[in-house]
Amino acid sequence: MRQKKVKKKYKFSDIAWRDLSLIAVVLVGLFLFSVAGMALGALFLKHMSQLQLAMISTLAQLMAYVVVIFVFYFLHIHTFGERFKKGLQYLKRRWFIIIIAFLLAYGLSSLYEWLMQFLPKHLQYSDTQNEMALDQLFKVHAFIPFAFLLIVIVGPIVEELVFRHILIGELGKKFNFIVMGIISAVLFTYIHVTDAKSPFEFGAYFILAIALVSVYLISKRNLAASISLHMLNNLVSFIYTLWSIFYN
Repeated sequence: MRQKKVKKKYKFSDIAWRDLSLIAVVLVGLFLFSVAGMALGALFLKHMSQLQLAMISTLAQLMAYVVVIFVFYFLHIHTFGERFKKGLQYLKRRWFIIIIAFLLAYGLSSLYEWLMQFLPKHLQYSDTQNEMALDQLFKVHAFIPFAFLLIVIVGPIVEELVFRHILIGELGKKFNFIVMGIISAVLFTYIHVTDAKSPFEFGAYFILAIALVSVYLISKRNLAASISLHMLNNLVSFIYTLWSIFYN
């Protein structure tokens, strides 16, 4: 007769509180790199256009995110290799879960966007404000590699560290993984729609957020799973944006 698995009870001491410092690193890094970028811009450029401001903001975000990744590595320097190995092993065995989650999220997003055309005109949107802001970066071709690094590589890593690893993986130990998963999805969506013109822009990102949370929980909180899904989603969006700019 099979023995029932005993659900592990976590203590507050089980939470890797040091990892919460990554949130402070993100905020401080964004502030310092943004101030430095603006200062250099004011020094060498007489007048900064909206595009140049967007480029400075992107470089500041890129550098801040790189710092966060290095800080996370050093916080877990003794176990990072094992974590990385387990992540790769999961992806080799369960890569199809990432593909299925991506296709489901893409299908639901397409359906959602199709339904949006039936809304009153003042509530409709073609692209989210966040997407339009990112599209500006593709106007300067030399800047595309930096946009790629932020959108496809370091952005997904840092956002998964904060919204999945910290909120669900760590705080979920005491505040329930499902509850923190819902909070994670809502907060992730909110930071992507802060400049939204239509309240329905929320839904577009919430679908992705639910997919990321679901994959993270299904994988038993394997960070490699949600990072891979996030990267795949952003890579497809990145390629589509390039295609629409250069071939339409």
